[in-house]
Amino acid sequence: MKRHEKYVERSDLKNATHLEINVYYTKGGMNYFSGGVTPRGYYLSVVPVKKGNGMISSVMFSGQSTLLLETKRFSASQFAQAVEMAKNKEEELIAAVVSENKAA
Repeated sequence: MKRHEKYVERSDLKNATHLEINVYYTKGGMNYFSGGVTPRGYYLSVVPVKKGNGMISSVMFSGQSTLLLETKRFSASQFAQAVEMAKNKEEELIAAVVSENKAA
């Protein structure tokens, strides 16, 4: 799976030291957790993680993701387009994840 990821250090999160920010492609299909169908395409996700001692850990179902570009198949040019689109949505998604995981 093609993936573009980076980590942003944050000190204002409970039980996390960083935000993992990913742009990735998925084939989509049936989502058995939600009972719906996940569209095929490129997504942006922001997940709070704990980094330390060479390990990265996260809590299942934490964070958020959003569809950037729905497609019929993967292509390198569309992936590059999705990475550029993510720059516009990244701050909005980060703000939402930080507000959910703010330290008390």
